Amino acid sequence: MLKRLIAAVLKALLMILDKVFLLARKKVVPLYPYDKRTKAITLPKEVEKQLRRLVADGNKVEATRQVTRLTGAGLRVSKDYVDSLVRKDHGRTNKRHRDA
Repeated sequence: MLKRLIAAVLKALLMILDKVFLLARKKVVPLYPYDKRTKAITLPKEVEKQLRRLVADGNKVEATRQVTRLTGAGLRVSKDYVDSLVRKDHGRTNKRHRDA
């Protein structure tokens, strides 16, 4: 009986703390917010260049993390964006090889 009471009190306390945390935490506004309706991410060319460098160095996870931090987009949207950068780079590389 006492164990159930303690468990119920702890559960209630955790719920209260969770609500307090949600109210107290800072709302972070991303530098380059993405369009949630279309899930489109638009970043400056310099940022894209840095992300491409990260991917070229084998740091695709870090590039995805940066996109998430800069845009506030979720993991899936950020990963799709990084993958699209990779596809664009492969297209440019293949075109250069064909032109040479």
